[in-house]
Amino acid sequence: MNLKLMKTPLSYFQKNILLMFKGTFLAKVIGVVGSVILAKIYGSEAFGFFGVFLSTSTFLALLNTLQLDYSIVTTKNKEESMNLMNSLFVITFIISSLSFLIYYVFLEFLLFNSYSFSLIFVSIFASIILSFNKIHESHFTYIKNFKSISFAKIIVTSFTIIFQIFLYNYFRLMGLIYGNLISLTLVSTYYFLINKNMNPINFKRLLKTIKHNNSILKYMLPSSLINSIALNLIPILIASLFNIVEYGIYYLSLKILSVPLFLITSSVSQVYYEKSAKMYQRSKEKLYKLTKRIVLINMIIMLIYLAFINTIGIYLLELIFNKNWDNLRIFTYILSFIVLARTSFNPISDIVVILNKNYISLLFNIYLLIVNIFAIFIGYRFNNLIYSITIISILGGVGYFINLFYFLSRLKEFEN
Repeated sequence: MNLKLMKTPLSYFQKNILLMFKGTFLAKVIGVVGSVILAKIYGSEAFGFFGVFLSTSTFLALLNTLQLDYSIVTTKNKEESMNLMNSLFVITFIISSLSFLIYYVFLEFLLFNSYSFSLIFVSIFASIILSFNKIHESHFTYIKNFKSISFAKIIVTSFTIIFQIFLYNYFRLMGLIYGNLISLTLVSTYYFLINKNMNPINFKRLLKTIKHNNSILKYMLPSSLINSIALNLIPILIASLFNIVEYGIYYLSLKILSVPLFLITSSVSQVYYEKSAKMYQRSKEKLYKLTKRIVLINMIIMLIYLAFINTIGIYLLELIFNKNWDNLRIFTYILSFIVLARTSFNPISDIVVILNKNYISLLFNIYLLIVNIFAIFIGYRFNNLIYSITIISILGGVGYFINLFYFLSRLKEFEN
């Protein structure tokens, strides 16, 4: 055995992934155990409300930053990056205020009117905090402070569960939401305290940055909004056209299945983005091998996990939960395909920005939106949510794999 090979130090890229993985892994283990406990305590109806809250706040958070948080990492110099970061904090406040105004004025005409005012108000407030956290994560990625991002993931998961358990005695339906909001606020406070680059905004520089990244506003923002609508429209439609309990079961199934996906994406994506952006400028012929290796490792990990969760795992979950969680087994089985497909592409999805192929992402997300609307229509027509979930999983999963093969083929061209 070659002892020298065993003692070969990890590369800077591998160290950063390992650092992110350790923090994310610990956070996710805590999150999975906590989710099972919380599901047992709160029940499927509260999980349904929590899912609607997360979907709404996630969509609005994406809109708040106009997706320009991506440009914080790719800017040419530190001054430009810092200026964009500080500008996005202000932009977030402006857009979120407009979101609240639009919701308040057009309340009677919106699909959201079936939910309480407090739920939507809290979702809008949470979107501001989520946007701030996204901006900070892009900033810390730019300066390669992955340790802070990793630590924040542990904080948000641990404190979320603690607050959610504590708040159950006071808020039987909204405790999950309030607990999550408090922990997100703590993380945002932590980020602001360690951020040493808060400066006045240079508007002339900001306009120049936006002009330089106009493809993000023209293609990536609409693409991401459509993708977010496609993903986050599901809970709103399911809760409105079927019932909140069924959505709670759907949400828990997807949450359990997505453990490795979240773990892999959180550990790899930010480091991969920083690494591949530089590699594209200096040695783009190496991008294909790097990306292909990451995809294969991710899929092997997910396949092992899916085999476990659909056999031993689901049996254990059914022992823990009661009849309020009927269909957990079938939902988990059906959704496994699309989760595998997402695992193949999501961790390396920033390659879309690097290759400036944002219009491809736009087309793909239009496809996902059409698939989801069609699936919900079929399920509603036959009064069977399983039909909807099956269509979403199969057609959506195929779309993700086609997207993956397209971008791998583009990277393959650089080797020639």
